[in-house]
Amino acid sequence: MDIKHVVKGMWVESQHGAGKVLVVDEVSQSVLVEPLGSDEQWALSVDEVEEELQLHNGCDQYY
Repeated sequence: MDIKHVVKGMWVESQHGAGKVLVVDEVSQSVLVEPLGSDEQWALSVDEVEEELQLHNGCDQYY
């Protein structure tokens, strides 16, 4: 995924599961993601994430 398309608050999917982007770091090409239903945080390369279009801000469930 292109780092320019990643924004704070967007929902993404990775091999670890779905989560919300907390921080976007363009210099290191990485994002900090908080998974659904957890207060953990994952530091992931932008190459490891994909936009999750079935999740929307304000709704943490798939439709």
